[in-house]
Amino acid sequence: MHLINFVLLLCLLSFQNFADEVKPTYFENFASPLTTDAKYIFLGGSLVTANSWISHDSYAYQKRISYRDSQPFKQFGVVGAYLGFGFLNVGYISANYYYGKSGNNEKYLRRVELMIQATAYPMLWALLLKSTVSEKRPGFPKQNDSFPSGHSTGSFSFASYIAGEHGWWWGTAAYALAGFIAISRINDDFHYLHDTLAGATIGASYGWGVYLLNNPNKGKSVLTNFKPMVTGDSYGLNYHYDF
Repeated sequence: MHLINFVLLLCLLSFQNFADEVKPTYFENFASPLTTDAKYIFLGGSLVTANSWISHDSYAYQKRISYRDSQPFKQFGVVGAYLGFGFLNVGYISANYYYGKSGNNEKYLRRVELMIQATAYPMLWALLLKSTVSEKRPGFPKQNDSFPSGHSTGSFSFASYIAGEHGWWWGTAAYALAGFIAISRINDDFHYLHDTLAGATIGASYGWGVYLLNNPNKGKSVLTNFKPMVTGDSYGLNYHYDF
């Protein structure tokens, strides 16, 4: 995970000259989960995560006993573990960098810049929270970096930016991969449910936030269909879409 962050940092620095010509600024992109319609994802996801954590005494921390006997992905959870190390994000960045440089096409280079930021910012938050919260992993109590899930953070930032930039056909496939990665971390006893929910919230907020801020005339109506939902002691995120 640290290697992926290092690679992303090098890529970000290498694009300094290109980034200087691009608006919004780095800080505006950094704040995009709160300043764009991605705030609905951030708020709703935070409520769902909090509700899961509050209820952890009743099921999440007991999950390891029963979940190990009913692993949905069995031994294939390791596939999600490897994918979640950032290969999706770096693969997308590398492909667009190649096409952008070889064809001198700024559209591809712009995608590189935005995907780097959509990945790097949430990963910084994930690393900060891991070192601050110091939650023990369910199956590996000697490791205290369970919250939030870095795999979920990176994969949902990737999926969200893909959905915005390339549409819901590719976005659905990307979200399916992100969901597989997140569940695989629970499957392999590395994370609790609230760890993956928190990671997905942070990642999706930045994926959509960076995209929407840099594409103000595209995709905005998609996220306005998300609304936080509070029912009694339960919290969630409601979404509607007109076909």
